[in-house]
Amino acid sequence: MKFVIENPSAGAAQFFRRAGYTFQKREGDEMAFVRRLTDQPFPRFHLFVIIVGFQFHVNFHIDHKAASYEGQNMHSGEYDSDSKILKEEAERIKSIS
Repeated sequence: MKFVIENPSAGAAQFFRRAGYTFQKREGDEMAFVRRLTDQPFPRFHLFVIIVGFQFHVNFHIDHKAASYEGQNMHSGEYDSDSKILKEEAERIKSIS
């Protein structure tokens, strides 16, 4: 699921930390953050952010479990923009100030 945050109130790391996310990694212009849904590593929200001007372009999904095969990064996830939990989380993130 993708959405844009217009004129965020803080830098990306601080903004998403306020939303309960932990910085995971940076690859080029893209930053990755995660937020666990339980006390276990999975399931978790996994979002990728690119800063464009005064906007955060966010692409996120739910990782239901870790990669199944060694050396692979593919995993079971939920990406559908019709997903109720993804829509609710997107609205929660957008409401952070």
